[in-house]
Amino acid sequence: MKSDIVFEAKNLSKKYKDCTALNQVSFSIKKGDVFGLIGENGAGKTTLMKIIAGSIKASNGKISIMGVSNRYIQNMRKEMGVIIESPAYYGDMTGYENMEYIRLAKNIQNKSAVEDILKLVDLYDVRFRKVNKYSLGMRQRLGIGMALIGNPQFLILDEPTNGLDPNGIVDIRNLIERLNKEQGITILISSHILTELYQVSTRYGILHKGNLLALHTAQELQEKCKKVVVIVHEDNPSNILCFLKKYDIMANSINQNTIYFDYIDNLPHNFLSLLFDEKFKIMEYYIKQETLEDYFLRLTKRGENIHC
Repeated sequence: MKSDIVFEAKNLSKKYKDCTALNQVSFSIKKGDVFGLIGENGAGKTTLMKIIAGSIKASNGKISIMGVSNRYIQNMRKEMGVIIESPAYYGDMTGYENMEYIRLAKNIQNKSAVEDILKLVDLYDVRFRKVNKYSLGMRQRLGIGMALIGNPQFLILDEPTNGLDPNGIVDIRNLIERLNKEQGITILISSHILTELYQVSTRYGILHKGNLLALHTAQELQEKCKKVVVIVHEDNPSNILCFLKKYDIMANSINQNTIYFDYIDNLPHNFLSLLFDEKFKIMEYYIKQETLEDYFLRLTKRGENIHC
């Protein structure tokens, strides 16, 4: 590979008759990254992954895979392993038989590849058990194993922890770390739960309603979590926002009943009393350190349709 860029999107859009699923999305994934794509259901994560995999076409924009963006891009997709939505397997066949089926379909000559991968995904001891007897977590690991046949350099995983119990989530997370650190595989992984990705990802993209709102490294993401003041009220939020502006406080409203703003050192110690003096119906007032989920909520919900 001439470049360390495994994947790049430039102004990528996907439009359907009644909606825009992706709106001019641009980002890149470097070799060795675990790139976490975060977004609510319907944000456009699966659409983006399907475009990368070649199962649907973009309306506008360009993508490149391992530096190739012309008519030869389909050849580069052979260097990818993909699981989108749910792994495809035959439930009445064993795990080994499912893996062997994929090996033959891909014309992989190395017969030991199946057993090697089954060991890697921790399914070797149950390789002769029918897949319909596997737990959900085991089926997810089997799907990843099937995607690994052919030694892909780039792995795409669409919500692989969705529906799993805590033990299953840990198993998938540990597997992803091994694939990245020990096998050197670059990974694009999606989830609607930020904390699940934070423990494995090196870089992040936050997707919301088809728009890429932010790109962060792990350190940058942690630094985005601020100390904030939260006001829960039963009042007209625009009135409170206007009051806060008098103190040069630029606040946002998460919803009709919750307002927050960055904590400032010179905030009047009697600020709550000042709110009560204005006859605002304040139910709660507190200072907190944001979590990762708080940041995600702030970024995607900030001040929607509520203004001073």
